[in-house]
Amino acid sequence: MLDELEDQAREFYAAGEYAHALAEFSVLREVRGRREGPYSVAYLRALHDCVRCMRPLALWQDTDQLCRELHGKYVRTHGRGEADTVDVAKHWAWALLQLESINGAVDLYIRTADALWASDQSAARRLLGAAAVHTRRVVDPLSGLALTHTTELADSLRDLHVRLRNDAGATPSISFDGAAPE
Repeated sequence: MLDELEDQAREFYAAGEYAHALAEFSVLREVRGRREGPYSVAYLRALHDCVRCMRPLALWQDTDQLCRELHGKYVRTHGRGEADTVDVAKHWAWALLQLESINGAVDLYIRTADALWASDQSAARRLLGAAAVHTRRVVDPLSGLALTHTTELADSLRDLHVRLRNDAGATPSISFDGAAPE
């Protein structure tokens, strides 16, 4: 029965019926959480699917809450640089931007970029680009963050700030890959 419910939810999602998909995935999340526990693969998958449905519905407060839970669990079980963790970080940062929690979004972009630096510098730089767009409003984006690649991130952010200043009239996009969830 749960597999059928999940198939139906995926069909709704594929058809762009995000409200219906969210309702189905939410039921799956509740049932899976009770039966299998809050760290089971099936529960985490349903929770992640709920998050994916919320973005097109602009449910930013709910996205913030679910991403806080999911990101924490993924960090503990998978690590910060794993694909699912990175995807949730993007969703969460995007929701935080919509909620005007700029510092929270910038911190998340930077911490995730730090986690990716050694394995995927291209993706890390895209995340830093998203942070750079917003760091004009943040005094010192690296202050207070325990990072592994502090020097490299600081150099990259400084380079990005110079590029943003030198491209007079350029309007940096914050919906490019790395800033917005896919």
